[in-house]
This record gives sequence, C-alpha cells and structure tokens, in this order.
Amino acid sequence: MRYTQLFIPTLKESPADAEQVSHKLLLRAGYMRQLGAGLYSHLPLLKRVLSRVEAIIREEMAAIGAQEFYLPALHPKELWEQSGRWTVMGPNMFRLKDRKSAELCLGMTHEEVFTAIARDELRSYRQLPQTWYQIQSKFRDEPRPKSGLLRVRQFTMKDSYSFDVDREGLDRSFEAHRQAYVNIFTRCGLDFVAVQAHSGAMGGSGSQEFMVRTDAGEDLVAACPRCRYAANTETATSRIPAEQDGAGPATVERFATPGALTIEALERAPHAVPARRQLKTLVYVADERPVVAVVRGDQDLNEAKLQTATGASTSMWFRYSWSISRTTILWAKTPVAT
Repeated sequence: MRYTQLFIPTLKESPADAEQVSHKLLLRAGYMRQLGAGLYSHLPLLKRVLSRVEAIIREEMAAIGAQEFYLPALHPKELWEQSGRWTVMGPNMFRLKDRKSAELCLGMTHEEVFTAIARDELRSYRQLPQTWYQIQSKFRDEPRPKSGLLRVRQFTMKDSYSFDVDREGLDRSFEAHRQAYVNIFTRCGLDFVAVQAHSGAMGGSGSQEFMVRTDAGEDLVAACPRCRYAANTETATSRIPAEQDGAGPATVERFATPGALTIEALERAPHAVPARRQLKTLVYVADERPVVAVVRGDQDLNEAKLQTATGASTSMWFRYSWSISRTTILWAKTPVAT
C-alpha cells in the first residue's frame, strides 16, 4: 500500500499526560490513540506489529506441541466461585450483571475456563499430556492506569496451560514453555533476563518472570553477575552480613520509652538504639487467622514472602485489606511473560 493511502495520524508534540518515552513515541508516530483511562485503540501500524509478534508466538508454541484455543472473555460467577478466586481477585476484576441479573465477570485470566474444559472432556490419563494456549483480550480494573500500554485496563495476553500425569511431566512441560519463551523474546530482539518470581494470584509452586530492563518498569530484581542468580525481590534470598560492631548485649535489659512510638524515635537520644538493633511487630489476618511477623527495625516486611511462608490464600493487615493468591490447579507452574 502507498504511504499516502495509509492511515498514520502523526503528532508534532507529545500529549501532556504522556510521561514514558515509549508512550510518547507510540502516540506521536500514529500507532495508537487513547479512548479512556487505560483504554487504547490499536491503529493499523500497531496492529501490524502485534500480528507479527503473535505469529512468532504461534510458531514457537507449535514447536512444543501446544494447541491454540479462543475462549470467551465473559465468565459466569459460578466458575470463579468454584476455584475460590471470585473473592480473592477483589476490585481488580470487572464484574457485571446481565438482563436476568446473573453475575458475570470479564476474564483477567483463564485458568478457570481451561480447567473446566479439561475436567469435563479429559476422560483418561492416556489423553495426557495436553498443552493448550490462547491469545486473547484480558481485562483488569487497574486503580492507576499509566505508562501507555504498560499498565492498562484491556490488553492482549498469551496464556498457556499444561495438563500432566505427574510432577515429572509437569516439569517437562514447564521447561518446554521456558525454552519457548526464551525463543520468543530472542526472536523479538529483547534484552531480557529470566528471574525467580512470586506466583501471585495464579498460584503454583514455582514461577519465572522474563524481565526487560527499562526506566518505566515497576518491579525490582536482585541479580548477581558472577553466579548469574536473579530473582524478583518478592522471592529473592540473601546471606545475612556479619555485624560490624559485634554481637548484641549478653543480657536482656528493660528500659522505659515514654513518648517513643516509632523506630526512628528510639534511634534518637536519649535511647540511641540503632534501627538494626530493634525489632518491630506487624499483625496480619491470614485466612481468618492472626499472624504476627517480627522484623528487624531497619527492614521492611515483604508481604509476598509472608504469604509464601504461612501458606495463606488471603491476607489482611489491620490497617488495610490486601489480597494474596490461591492455587487453583494442582502442581500449577506458570511461566509469566512480563
């Protein structure tokens, strides 16, 4: 097609609300236009790029024997209640009622739907393993849509699921997906790193995220260039360094702290106790049970690690409500493309 016939509505200046470089360039070059908060229309140039990316994904998924589905974006409430995630997903899920007052939601992900198909249609272990995937629109009611296509309320996701006879089969499927993702990102020309990650609301015993370094990113990664260890800070572990000023006091001593209500207050005179010599106690409610976490005064509690340590499906700090994850598929390991 001639350039003069193409629809490419370029802009001389970046819109005032565009902050990230990628967001500005996509708007100025005529790849997309904003319809509402976190809602973008994909114009012809962007559609062509996405179609080429999808073609790469389909080729690599076919190489590991995966079969493509296309499932409804509209789900009945009952299906999500069966997994227990109707409540866990909280306000991030779009919910609605039809003309008969039946409750529905717009799919944030499709574990429930794929599992329902497997439950109803797979009759024998001889039909396993099965690897299914789809490329579909997903919907999440982001509280603060921003950064163009990086944090939106409607987006395209490739999600994949394997159904295996045993853990060994699961591990093989997981490794096949990991290598397929490596191939996909390599073919797309991305400088990426695979890191250990928290499975979040998808649940499961293991997870890897494929990260691309960018100033627009929101996750933090701990990485060692020598041993090549890399992990999201939600799962990263480290060695405790030796104390520079020796061990603490040999005996426990009581002393009054009138008016000192914070770690910082105890650091100041007359107490002058360094934060790393203090302990702070945080109280949570996990699965309707109280959980007390004791943390060194100069450190913050990582709530994802607390959820993993307690095995909780939901958690709430007394000061605010906070949702964690529930495993919905036995032995589910999920490679996550981020």
